[in-house]
Amino acid sequence: MRPLSFRSEELRSLLLRNKIATLDELKQALGTSVNVTVFRKLKPLAYLTSYSHCGRYYTLHDVARFDDDGLWSQADVWFSRFGTLLASAEAFVNRSPCGYFADELARALHVQGKRPDFPS
Repeated sequence: MRPLSFRSEELRSLLLRNKIATLDELKQALGTSVNVTVFRKLKPLAYLTSYSHCGRYYTLHDVARFDDDGLWSQADVWFSRFGTLLASAEAFVNRSPCGYFADELARALHVQGKRPDFPS
């Protein structure tokens, strides 16, 4: 029996049509239940992972329309030309002449800041 063949074009079509998708939606588009298959087919597509929503969403670099700060959102899901949230925060801080307070940086990046738990 011949093994199943999956095409990257299925993912590309979905992302061009919907702009963003979750891993489950990408698996459904390919007709697989295997995460690794999706990532193998995403690799040649120059994809991006959201920095908001714990990286749960994917898009294509060709779809994203970054603003002057290097950010783009679709349906309140945020992507950055810098990649991860940490890399984006670093880029914002390095470009700022005065730096940021944590709440200012959270607002600029459109994410909820996490407060550290200090012992009482």
